[in-house]
Amino acid sequence: MTSWRDKSAKVQVKESELPSSIPAQTGLTFNIWYNKWSQGFAGNTRFVSPFALQPQLHSGKTRGDNDGQLFFCLFFAKGMCCLGPKCEYLHHIPDEEDIGKLALRTEVLDCFGREKFADYREDMGGIGSFRKKNKTLYVGGIDGALNSKHLKPAQIESRIRFVFSRLGDIDRIRYVESKNCGFVKFKYQANAEFAKEAMSNQTLLLPSDKEWDDRREGTGLLVKWANEDPDPAAQKRLQEELKLESLNMMVHLINNNTNSAGTEVNNKNNERLDRTFPEASVDNVKKRLLPLDNGMESDDFIEKLKKVKKNISRENISSKPSVGKLGGPLLDYLSSDED
Repeated sequence: MTSWRDKSAKVQVKESELPSSIPAQTGLTFNIWYNKWSQGFAGNTRFVSPFALQPQLHSGKTRGDNDGQLFFCLFFAKGMCCLGPKCEYLHHIPDEEDIGKLALRTEVLDCFGREKFADYREDMGGIGSFRKKNKTLYVGGIDGALNSKHLKPAQIESRIRFVFSRLGDIDRIRYVESKNCGFVKFKYQANAEFAKEAMSNQTLLLPSDKEWDDRREGTGLLVKWANEDPDPAAQKRLQEELKLESLNMMVHLINNNTNSAGTEVNNKNNERLDRTFPEASVDNVKKRLLPLDNGMESDDFIEKLKKVKKNISRENISSKPSVGKLGGPLLDYLSSDED
């Protein structure tokens, strides 16, 4: 299978095919800040998007890869980028290398470079919160996404798995028949952020279905952030996963050159870290990536890793500012101690 690194990104749509940025009038006053009409009946705003991301076909190298861009193209995720290889943002599915770079750069921007908020919206939509790591998506609107096509629960779960697994490594998927909704948990939060935008208002129908030609008559998937699982066992499992992810990011930090000044500077940083925090040396960190009963839950060790990560983040941020789509510098935020 050809890697996206071996080809240029595809132009997904022509500029002339893009819809107007102003939605159809449903009220008396148009709010330019929220880009929607008010003082009227909004009606059913759910729809099946005419654009869809095809990862294998559309992914490829862009100008953003050559410029060292960290963030992904939101329009690419929605299947509607008209720039292709000329785009300043990345056009591929976030992988472990991308996730490591994003984690070291900032905790308050999502994978598209948008600022997160302190709290989730009441409807659990939107960009998300920087206070908690959420890798689980709620998937609703399944009946509308299937155009009321009758399928068995196992078939519905299989389709959810098929369309979401193309967008990153999945930890767990659960379909709740009584509620006709599903939950998709990704291995990394960046993939959840990407999938939330890519799968919103998409259909679950396949080209082999007889209803495929009428898919635009459906209402599309409703993809939101999932609420936190109150089950104590799930809470404990989440804490263990966060600790493991922190350790994996630390290994990535030590083994890879994330400093734009070059490998020599990075090696000096690693030598200094080994002297200051012997526990954070490459060999010792890798030993910590053993099962949890082998010292994984050492709180002191986790805190030291966070301090190391924060120190290196400061050095990397001062070395090279990131550039936003409008050409101005984006604000760089250090990682929170609560991550």
